[in-house]
Amino acid sequence: MNPTPDDTAVAEVPSVVHAHGHGACANCRAALHGHYCHHCGQCAHNPLKHVGHAIEEVFESFWHLDGRIFRTLRDLLVPGRVALNYLRGQRVGYVQPLRLFVILTLFTFFVGKLTLHVDDMTLNGGDNTLFANAQTVQEVEAIRAAQQAGIERQLAASPAATPAFTVAMAALNAAAARRTSELRGQPAPAPDTVASAMTRAAQAAGQATGRQQATVFDSDINGRPWDPQTNPMVVQGMPAFFNHWLNQRLANGKANVERMGGKTDLYVQAFLTALPGALFFLMPVFALVLRVAYLGRRIGYLEHLVVALYSHAWLMLVLLATFLTIGVTGAIGNRVVNAIGDGIHVVLWLSVPVYLLWMQQRVYGGRGWATLARYVFIGGIYFWLVILGVTYAALAGVSS
Repeated sequence: MNPTPDDTAVAEVPSVVHAHGHGACANCRAALHGHYCHHCGQCAHNPLKHVGHAIEEVFESFWHLDGRIFRTLRDLLVPGRVALNYLRGQRVGYVQPLRLFVILTLFTFFVGKLTLHVDDMTLNGGDNTLFANAQTVQEVEAIRAAQQAGIERQLAASPAATPAFTVAMAALNAAAARRTSELRGQPAPAPDTVASAMTRAAQAAGQATGRQQATVFDSDINGRPWDPQTNPMVVQGMPAFFNHWLNQRLANGKANVERMGGKTDLYVQAFLTALPGALFFLMPVFALVLRVAYLGRRIGYLEHLVVALYSHAWLMLVLLATFLTIGVTGAIGNRVVNAIGDGIHVVLWLSVPVYLLWMQQRVYGGRGWATLARYVFIGGIYFWLVILGVTYAALAGVSS
């Protein structure tokens, strides 16, 4: 009896599965001339049929990947070597730039969230009893107003530090609200109460001074208190979905500030969670800045993107070393070790501008003075991009 097509296919499977240099590839059916298919690269071994082959494949993949990572990190320590070799076509020995940046970014901020912890926010130079001696609501509001005026003066002098002053203002209002509740014999504000601590502080200030004080998330819109549903903020000229998104983020931020209160570490953790997203956004923008700086060169945008990815991979290594140093010094808690850690931090971050300038000269070439001029131009633009990215990360972390 002649076999059916299905019988023929079944009969051929064992010869394909067990082929070690002969037969056909199970993936693309090309003729095998060794242990690997010359057409698609698949190994002739079937790891599902033999435990030893499965273990061998796992370890082979692990050590192969490990070798590429270590080789890439080793060459990354020399400014421009990895980027230059990659652009010249020597790619097989290196981890792909985007993959390397993603791996290092995720690992760096994972370590950062484990090692970077700060004490709860303190007021008035570290005195947590700022409002403790106030005996009336009016005294609480006088202290709060004085502290708020100081914060606003600092904010006017340093606009780039808006996220930090936003957190300070929220903690100040929350502390004032707690003391006001104590003086009135009311229970301490809970995170899930309808009126936030910040709102109560503003209301108390209005009673004491005769006017309503605006807070970070409690402002008047069209003469009425802001509310995401009944009285939302509307940016003229923007589509409806943007205004809906904006009000939702404001509502999330208000709820998160109520929940986190003066717990500075919670703000830091939220910031570290949001910062990788800001870095991913900065990457193509930084490559565009490189493109503009070297407009006369015959270099495509994707080549500039490779340089941007490898330079930021180096920055992630510096940040990772910083987090690890913070973790070690914090765990030991020795004064000498802390001094050594501070020295390591100084060396790490002083090396960044030197490394980037050296990398730029090595990759792009040209006269030294022209490279320096472009470096200053790129650095000036990137400085403001970083400020925008950090501000976005701070606000996104609070309003997520």
